[in-house]
Amino acid sequence: MALIDRRAAIGALFPLVVTLVAAVWVHAAGVTSRMIEAAVDSPWLILGVYADRFPVLAFAVIFAIARLFVLIFVAQRPMILLRLILFVPAALLVLAATLYPTFGGIVARPGFIAGGFSLVNSAVTGAEAGFLLGGAIAGAMLGLVTGLARALMDWSWGFTWGKPLRAILALVAYAFMGAVLAIGWSTLSAAGALFPRAPLTIIELIGLVGLTVVATAPQIAVAALADRARRA
Repeated sequence: MALIDRRAAIGALFPLVVTLVAAVWVHAAGVTSRMIEAAVDSPWLILGVYADRFPVLAFAVIFAIARLFVLIFVAQRPMILLRLILFVPAALLVLAATLYPTFGGIVARPGFIAGGFSLVNSAVTGAEAGFLLGGAIAGAMLGLVTGLARALMDWSWGFTWGKPLRAILALVAYAFMGAVLAIGWSTLSAAGALFPRAPLTIIELIGLVGLTVVATAPQIAVAALADRARRA
C-alpha cells in the first residue's frame, strides 16, 4: 500500500499553493509595511523590528493556517460542521501567537533572542549560524503553536506509535522551514532586498518562491503521510 496517495498529496500541497498565491498577490499589489499599518490603523497591530528582519514569517503563518484549513476536510472527528467552527479559534490562536504584542509574537522572539545570545557567547560563529539557529527555533515554536491549534480541531485521540513519531517529524520539519526562510531571507536582504519597507520586487518574489518551496518540502511530506495514515 502506498504511503502517500493522490488525495493526501493534494491536501498536503494545498498550503503551499495558498502561500505562493499570497506571495504573488503581495508583489502585484505592492504591499509594504507602511501600507499595512495605514490600512489596518489599529494599535493592536504593531509590525516592529521582526517585520523588517524576518518578514517571510508572515508566509510561514499563511502556510500554517492553510494547513489547519485542510484539517476541516481530512480530520475524522469531530463532525465537519464543528471542525469548520473550531477552525476560527484555531486560526486566531496562531495569529495571536505570531502577531501579539508585535509582529513575530512569541514565535520569533525566542528564536532570535537565542540566536543573538549564542553569537554573543560564542556558542555559534557567524551571523549565518545565528540566523539558522534563530530561524529553527522560531519554526519549532510555530510548529508547537500550530500543533495546539490542530488539537482544537482534530479529536483523533486514540494512541498509535505512529502519532508521536509524526508529531516529532512535523516539529523538525517546521524547524527546518524556519531555518531555511531565515537564512534565505537574510541572504536576499544582504543582496539589497528591502521588503517590506519597499514593495516586493520580481527578483525578490522569485527568491521567495524558491525559498518557500524548499522550506516547506519536509512539512508537505509529513502532512501527506499523516493524512494517508489517518484514513488507513
